[in-house]
Amino acid sequence: MIQTIPVSFSAIAPEIILLGTAAALLLFAIFLPDELARRLSAGATVIALAAATAYAATQFHDGARAPFDHTLRIDAFGQGGRMLVFVAAIAAVAFSWGMGNLRERSVEYHALLLTAAAGMSLLCVSNSFVTAFVALELFSLALYILVAIETDDLLSLEGGLKYLIIGSVGAAFLLYGAALTYGASGQLEFDRIRAGLATGDHHNVLVLMGLTLVIVGLGFKANAAPFHMWTPDAYEGAPTAVTAFMSAATKVVALVFALRVLVTAYPRQSDVWQIGLAGIIIVSFAVGNLAALRQANVKRMLAYSTVGHSGFLLTAVAAHSALGTRALLYYLTVYGAMNLGAFGIVAVRERELGRPVLIADFAGWGYRRPALGIGMLICMLSLAGFPPTGGFLGKLYIFSAAVDNDQTYLAIAGVIATMVGLVYYLRIPFALYDRDVEAPAISSHPGFGLTASVAGLAALAALVLGFIPTPLIDLARTASGSLF
Repeated sequence: MIQTIPVSFSAIAPEIILLGTAAALLLFAIFLPDELARRLSAGATVIALAAATAYAATQFHDGARAPFDHTLRIDAFGQGGRMLVFVAAIAAVAFSWGMGNLRERSVEYHALLLTAAAGMSLLCVSNSFVTAFVALELFSLALYILVAIETDDLLSLEGGLKYLIIGSVGAAFLLYGAALTYGASGQLEFDRIRAGLATGDHHNVLVLMGLTLVIVGLGFKANAAPFHMWTPDAYEGAPTAVTAFMSAATKVVALVFALRVLVTAYPRQSDVWQIGLAGIIIVSFAVGNLAALRQANVKRMLAYSTVGHSGFLLTAVAAHSALGTRALLYYLTVYGAMNLGAFGIVAVRERELGRPVLIADFAGWGYRRPALGIGMLICMLSLAGFPPTGGFLGKLYIFSAAVDNDQTYLAIAGVIATMVGLVYYLRIPFALYDRDVEAPAISSHPGFGLTASVAGLAALAALVLGFIPTPLIDLARTASGSLF
């Protein structure tokens, strides 16, 4: 007998909205006059992302379900990840507005952005290695092109090529790990893998080899050290709007998926993967922070900063608890806000200069752009973990989860990494308000207002979430309850 799998369009409604809009843009908008196509594609993209966000929000408090024969799991945890991705994509649309180097490819840019967001959204709710691989390739292919979309810029092409090669290696590790797990359990769905591995030796060679390769593949996607080699060049070469989207959304989807697969498929092997993650965490702290100390280019510095922050976020995953899950979701939200704010402000300065931004280019800039100077100050202090910003509370939350799970050594390593991070994060605030230099001349440019406003709102969110964390923590509690 042929088994018919029930179709649930409500489970994939956000993906349908986003991919349908992307297809419509490529079919129709590309034939319109350039200016009209640019405005239409940006407007349609924002509307589609807002609709997908609203739809995910309406299902946030619904009961968990596993449609399409357990290949997806629709729950508050996945919906939270979806919404963070969509908001980051909306910010990327705002940051790209007025960018001269993307004006000629506006339709393609927005279609690829929608495709990447759809793939990330699908990965957030994936409950099967097959679905996860399809989602992973969907957004990865779109991001490879977005990084290299400035075909006249050698740095953009180099970053895209490195991202393509190393990202493909990471996907291969994940796929091979899934194959070994299937050999050990006979299943590809995460909850069924757990059931398949319930009997017999939980630590047989096949299971542990599959788990190791899965962790390595996840490390590539989360740009954790030592799997971060693509990150600095891809972040530096990509258009800043794309870099901002990658820094927030890619981190969200990688960590949400990592926690889901490890907690759901391999709970009985947690003693092994917690040790493996601990090694990656400590290496990420060391490599990310020490490499960032040597950077003069702001985008490269922030790229290595994301490697260091992978250590903090993976600490929450390694805690393997409801508290760790709440800490992860809270910090992912704050992390997205402060990175979007920082990269948005870098985009403004980049357009003023017409070249890549160095730390020295912010010297005295806080006096010329007081609102953006304060916004950049907030973002740097939050990334560094200064109170009363959301970054401070997020790190404290994560350290509490680690101590609660008898992983005090990870909390200590995180504190040391935070102290090292102060050295390079504070270089920008000191430059912004350096009284010994003449304030640089600035020029107006179309799109400055929109980019500056969205970046300022993101910076404000990073500050407000430190003062008023309770609503977000309550939402994170609901999401963690749906996973555990």
